[in-house]
This record gives sequence, structure tokens and C-alpha cells, in this order.
Amino acid sequence: MRARCLMSAALVIVTLPSDASAQLGGLVRKAKGAAQNRITENTNLKSSETFGPELTPASLDAVLRGLAATTAKLDQVKQLEPERDRANTDYAKSSTAHESDRQRYQDASDRISRCQSDMIRDRGKAAQDAYKRRTADPAEQAKVMQASMDLARQAGQLQAKGDTAGVRKLMANMAKAQGIDPAADTAAAIAACGAKPPAPAWLAEQDSLREKTRRIDGQIRQLENDAATAGASASGMTNKEYSLARERVVNWYQEARGGTAVQVFGGDERKLLESSRSEIEKYKNALQ
Repeated sequence: MRARCLMSAALVIVTLPSDASAQLGGLVRKAKGAAQNRITENTNLKSSETFGPELTPASLDAVLRGLAATTAKLDQVKQLEPERDRANTDYAKSSTAHESDRQRYQDASDRISRCQSDMIRDRGKAAQDAYKRRTADPAEQAKVMQASMDLARQAGQLQAKGDTAGVRKLMANMAKAQGIDPAADTAAAIAACGAKPPAPAWLAEQDSLREKTRRIDGQIRQLENDAATAGASASGMTNKEYSLARERVVNWYQEARGGTAVQVFGGDERKLLESSRSEIEKYKNALQ
């Protein structure tokens, strides 16, 4: 009897028109795919115990308190973001408006900086060469050694008194004696090369806007870091207890919004969550 049924089914398929046969094949493939999807979904579905204890009215209330505290921190982030975005926009506008000015200013500043650096380097090398020539004479070398010992003794006395300013002045005098005088070198370089151009107002404004953006970004990062800690603290749970309970709410919320189910919920727990949906929705930003 079974053999006759199979033969009859085979005859029906054989005698079907080609388009009907293709449709039937498509239905078979869809059915297989659906079955495979169910298998995959069931395989990925984790047991309730994987995510800690099931939620109770008390533990759900604790999570909601935590989510409220987290949301308060995230609301502060939202208040800061427009100010940060305005600073970025203003900076971009200023950069575009003064792009050619910046290049001219940078070129002039770099040219003078190179000239001054070369001048200071050359003066320093000339002073060192002169010092080496002077101390090559034994008599002069003895004078230099005696002067160095005197200065070292004076420095020790000043250090014993805690006179750091006096020590710095003494060291500067010692350097001058060896031909090293940064202040004189800088003055000579400015006289020969000219002073660096003063920073234009638009550049100071851009620096201020960059600093403002950096400061607000730091505040935002701090608030975001504090959000999770604030949640656990407000819940009255330990960090681990709050993390597990919050994750159960997140998993349910994602599933309730059409996402793939990732865990099994107890019947009473699911009813509890469904009955609290409107309350949970208030904290959707904290459930991301």
C-alpha cells in the first residue's frame, strides 16, 4: 500500500507542468530552510540559568531604579553634545575661512624660527670653540678649575639654605663664564632674523574652540563611564547582580522589539516584563 502511494505521488510530480514542478520545488526548499532556521534558533537560545536568577517584582524594580540613574547620566551627555557639536562646527568654519591665512602665517613663522635656530646654534658653537681654545692654556685652565670649585661651594651653601633661585642664578653665571648665554643668543637671533609674527585673533579662537571640544569630550567620556556605576549603585544590588538582572531586561526588550530571542524566560518572568513594558520603554536609551 505504501509503495503504491509513493508511486502515485511520483506520477503526480512527473505529470505536473514544468512551472508547477518548479513551484513545488521552491516550496520544498522553503520548508527545509524554515526547519533549518528553527533548528539554528533553538540551538542559539540559551537557558534561563545562563543569565542568573529570574527576575522578580523586587529585582525588576531594582533594575528600573538603576536604569533611571543611568538615563540621568546619559541625559547629561545629550545636553553637552550640542555644545560640543557647535564648537566643532565653528572650528570647521573658521579653518575654512582662514585656510590661506594659516598657510601664510605658518610659512612666515617657520622661516623666522629656522633663522633664529641657526643663529643660536652658530653662536653656541662659536662660544664653545672659544672656551676650548682658552682652556687649552694650563694657566687659564687652572683659573677655570678654581672658579668652578668656588661656584660649586657657593651652590652648596645656597642649597643648604633652600635658596633655589640663588642656585639657578649661580648656574647661569657659571654658563656665561663658559660662553653660554641663552638670553643674549636669543636677543641676537631676534635682532638678526626678526621676531616671530604674533598669533592672529582667528588662530587664538581656533585654539580656544579645540580646547573647548577636548574639554567637553572628556566630560562626556566621564559621564558615560559613570553611567553603569550609577546604575548599580542606585539599584542597591552588587555590580554582578545588577549586570545579570539588567541583561535579562535587555534580552527581553530586544526580543519584544522584534529581535532574535537569545534566552529562555520563565512564564511568570515574561508576564512581569510584559506588564512593565511601558515603564521599561522610558529607559530605552539605557538599554542599548
